[in-house]
Amino acid sequence: MQITEFFKNLINTILDGSLERVRVVNAMNESFRQAFMTGELNRLCKTSISYGDPDYRHPMSSYWMRSGFRISIQNDSQMKDSEYNEISQYILQNNTFVRQLMAMGFDTLKISGAISKKEKQYALKNYADLDSYYLN
Repeated sequence: MQITEFFKNLINTILDGSLERVRVVNAMNESFRQAFMTGELNRLCKTSISYGDPDYRHPMSSYWMRSGFRISIQNDSQMKDSEYNEISQYILQNNTFVRQLMAMGFDTLKISGAISKKEKQYALKNYADLDSYYLN
């Protein structure tokens, strides 16, 4: 299974249930662990709550030190930039999931490598497509 298909299934599962911050992190970690152990994914990912970027704050942001949603790739040796981009873009293109992360107080998405320390971060507010939900 491709990683984008895995993310699609994982995000759809989470959207159907409770989106409490800790429960989301735990559910994603368990799904990542199971997918890695069964060979569904070649990369072991771990999600966590981290510090956010103060420049990415929005009205629903939690205290900035706890407003980051991090996905860390534990076995990132020889990982290509395209793999980092594929993970981040799949999440960022899912407006519903991004808005729900924002509603939980997250403002920063971070995709990082545990070994290489390479990191990409994104302001969730730039991907939420909130303008289409405002009344004129």
